[in-house]
Amino acid sequence: MNHTLTSSGATADTMERTTAGTKATTTTRATVPAGSGTRRRKARRTPPWLARRLRRCRGAAEAGMSTAEYAVGTIAACGFAAVLYKIVTSGPVRTALSGVIEKALHVPF
Repeated sequence: MNHTLTSSGATADTMERTTAGTKATTTTRATVPAGSGTRRRKARRTPPWLARRLRRCRGAAEAGMSTAEYAVGTIAACGFAAVLYKIVTSGPVRTALSGVIEKALHVPF
Protein backbone atom coordinates (compact mmCIF):
# COMPACT_ATOMS: atom_id res chain seq x y z
CA MET A 1 0.00 0.00 0.00
CA ASN A 2 1.40 3.39 -1.03
CA HIS A 3 0.33 6.72 0.48
CA THR A 4 0.28 9.71 -1.88
CA LEU A 5 -0.88 13.30 -1.47
CA THR A 6 -3.59 14.50 -3.85
CA SER A 7 -4.25 18.04 -5.08
CA SER A 8 -7.13 18.43 -2.60
CA GLY A 9 -4.80 17.78 0.34
CA ALA A 10 -6.25 14.37 1.18
CA THR A 11 -4.19 11.24 1.18
CA ALA A 12 -4.83 8.62 -1.45
CA ASP A 13 -3.99 5.04 -0.66
CA THR A 14 -2.94 3.04 -3.69
CA MET A 15 -3.04 -0.72 -3.39
CA GLU A 16 -1.60 -3.03 -6.00
CA ARG A 17 -2.74 -6.61 -6.26
CA THR A 18 -1.34 -9.28 -8.46
CA THR A 19 -3.67 -12.08 -9.40
CA ALA A 20 -2.54 -14.79 -11.80
CA GLY A 21 -0.10 -12.51 -13.59
CA THR A 22 -2.42 -9.49 -13.95
CA LYS A 23 -1.87 -6.31 -12.01
CA ALA A 24 -4.91 -4.43 -10.62
CA THR A 25 -4.64 -1.03 -8.96
CA THR A 26 -7.38 0.49 -6.79
CA THR A 27 -7.30 3.99 -5.38
CA THR A 28 -9.34 5.09 -2.37
CA ARG A 29 -9.54 8.64 -1.10
CA ALA A 30 -9.45 9.30 2.62
CA THR A 31 -11.72 11.96 4.09
CA VAL A 32 -9.11 13.07 6.63
CA PRO A 33 -6.80 15.93 5.57
CA ALA A 34 -3.16 15.00 5.10
CA GLY A 35 -1.02 15.32 8.20
CA SER A 36 -3.91 15.51 10.66
CA GLY A 37 -2.78 12.32 12.36
CA THR A 38 0.61 13.77 13.22
CA ARG A 39 -0.67 16.72 15.26
CA ARG A 40 -1.11 16.24 18.97
CA ARG A 41 -3.94 17.80 20.85
CA LYS A 42 -3.29 19.77 23.97
CA ALA A 43 -4.44 17.83 27.02
CA ARG A 44 -7.32 19.60 28.73
CA ARG A 45 -7.47 19.70 32.49
CA THR A 46 -10.75 19.37 34.30
CA PRO A 47 -11.56 22.59 36.17
CA PRO A 48 -11.24 22.17 39.95
CA TRP A 49 -14.91 22.99 40.60
CA LEU A 50 -15.99 20.30 38.13
CA ALA A 51 -13.58 17.74 39.61
CA ARG A 52 -15.03 18.37 43.09
CA ARG A 53 -18.57 18.04 41.77
CA LEU A 54 -17.75 14.77 40.00
CA ARG A 55 -16.13 13.32 43.14
CA ARG A 56 -19.21 14.25 45.17
CA CYS A 57 -21.64 12.77 42.64
CA ARG A 58 -19.64 9.58 42.14
CA GLY A 59 -20.86 8.04 45.40
CA ALA A 60 -24.39 9.43 45.08
CA ALA A 61 -25.48 6.59 42.80
CA GLU A 62 -25.17 4.07 45.64
CA ALA A 63 -26.46 6.34 48.39
CA GLY A 64 -29.93 5.73 49.80
CA MET A 65 -32.33 2.86 49.24
CA SER A 66 -34.54 1.85 46.37
CA THR A 67 -38.27 1.24 46.79
CA ALA A 68 -37.82 -2.49 47.39
CA GLU A 69 -35.15 -1.82 50.00
CA TYR A 70 -37.48 0.66 51.73
CA ALA A 71 -40.18 -2.01 51.91
CA VAL A 72 -37.82 -4.61 53.38
CA GLY A 73 -36.36 -2.06 55.81
CA THR A 74 -39.82 -0.99 56.97
CA ILE A 75 -40.95 -4.57 57.55
CA ALA A 76 -37.75 -5.35 59.47
CA ALA A 77 -38.19 -2.24 61.64
CA CYS A 78 -41.82 -3.16 62.39
CA GLY A 79 -40.80 -6.70 63.31
CA PHE A 80 -38.08 -5.42 65.64
CA ALA A 81 -40.55 -2.98 67.24
CA ALA A 82 -43.05 -5.80 67.83
CA VAL A 83 -40.42 -8.00 69.51
CA LEU A 84 -39.21 -5.09 71.64
CA TYR A 85 -42.80 -4.25 72.67
CA LYS A 86 -43.43 -7.86 73.72
CA ILE A 87 -40.24 -7.90 75.79
CA VAL A 88 -40.92 -4.58 77.51
CA THR A 89 -44.56 -5.44 78.33
CA SER A 90 -43.73 -8.87 79.76
CA GLY A 91 -44.22 -9.37 83.51
CA PRO A 92 -40.60 -9.56 84.76
CA VAL A 93 -39.39 -6.62 82.66
CA ARG A 94 -42.40 -4.49 83.63
CA THR A 95 -41.71 -5.20 87.34
CA ALA A 96 -38.01 -4.38 86.94
CA LEU A 97 -38.73 -1.11 85.09
CA SER A 98 -41.33 -0.09 87.68
CA GLY A 99 -38.81 -0.76 90.46
CA VAL A 100 -36.12 1.37 88.75
CA ILE A 101 -38.53 4.26 88.18
CA GLU A 102 -39.89 4.13 91.73
CA LYS A 103 -36.37 4.03 93.18
CA ALA A 104 -35.39 7.04 91.07
CA LEU A 105 -38.41 9.01 92.28
CA HIS A 106 -37.68 8.33 95.97
CA VAL A 107 -34.03 9.44 95.90
CA PRO A 108 -33.44 12.10 98.62
CA PHE A 109 -32.13 15.44 97.35
